[in-house]
Amino acid sequence: INGLNAINGLNAINGLNAINGLKPTAPLLNSADGRTTMSYLVRCALPAGHSVTKQDQNGASYTFAGSIGLAPQWETGTCDTSCQEQLSACLMAHVNTSGQHIALWIVGDNPSVGWSLSSSYPYQEGSFFGNVFASPPQAYYCNGEDYDLAVVPGRLGAMQTGAPYTNPYGATAACKKYCTASPTPYASSGYSACGSFKHVITVYRDWDPHTPYKICARSSGGCMTSGAGANALFTLTKDAGTVNQQFSITRVNDGQYRLCSLQSGLCLQPATGTAAPLRQVAAAGAPLWNIKPHEGAYGYYFACTTSSGVCAAVNGGSASALGTIENDAFHNITAQQWSILPAH
Repeated sequence: INGLNAINGLNAINGLNAINGLKPTAPLLNSADGRTTMSYLVRCALPAGHSVTKQDQNGASYTFAGSIGLAPQWETGTCDTSCQEQLSACLMAHVNTSGQHIALWIVGDNPSVGWSLSSSYPYQEGSFFGNVFASPPQAYYCNGEDYDLAVVPGRLGAMQTGAPYTNPYGATAACKKYCTASPTPYASSGYSACGSFKHVITVYRDWDPHTPYKICARSSGGCMTSGAGANALFTLTKDAGTVNQQFSITRVNDGQYRLCSLQSGLCLQPATGTAAPLRQVAAAGAPLWNIKPHEGAYGYYFACTTSSGVCAAVNGGSASALGTIENDAFHNITAQQWSILPAH
């Protein structure tokens, strides 16, 4: 889980004394941002079961727990360039400029992480590399295959502001064009090097169940809006940013999600019959949906039930209609394409 807001944190890493182990200078522990940075630093460096306890200038003690274990030697020894690159990549992989916690899956060359993927995190967001211990800090990223799919707040693809890292290859440049692929049989998992940096962390993510999303038609720009009460119709109305246009996307099984209104708590269900309108029902009886990206038109999706295969479509297939939303067999048409973005 990530949530590190490094706007006021990453530069403080230059205050660490990496020569004699984890010995931060006083300023790092004297602020909440500094202590947050320290917590992520120890989380990345030390394995689970290990911790570091330090005092601030007033004698207050803080304990920071290990988790990932990329550099266990730093607990009592030094952190060389290789160690610094490992920790830098890990820290940047955890940055969230909105401060929101998002579930992530990371891979890399360090044995404590490895190259194996998880079906629970299907979208390759991007890769992180550099050395934030250097002066000035070297903080970089590049875009993964799916950086603009299943967008979550504060991460790549979400129009970040205040991010501490830059893409050295161009604002939207893809890692696969510039970085060295991970070794066989994991060549598609991530990258073993980007430029002169030999340690890279690649991040995967999924839709975030705690993020309010708005679901809007590509054809008309109208957004899905929930009605009042069970069996009320879902309609398309102009984007107003109201709670009745906000939805949760909750993973139930691999590739299967429940789409529910934040206003009513009721969930999206197609009614019986061809071109029947979509209604809202209790979560217990709601169908599961497959959210399939539109190949070649990134940022748009097809939302189809996993049981019957019917898809959400603009009423009557009109290119401009507002009004009700119907279910229809998959036709790969604009009227079945939806943008799904964080509501805030």
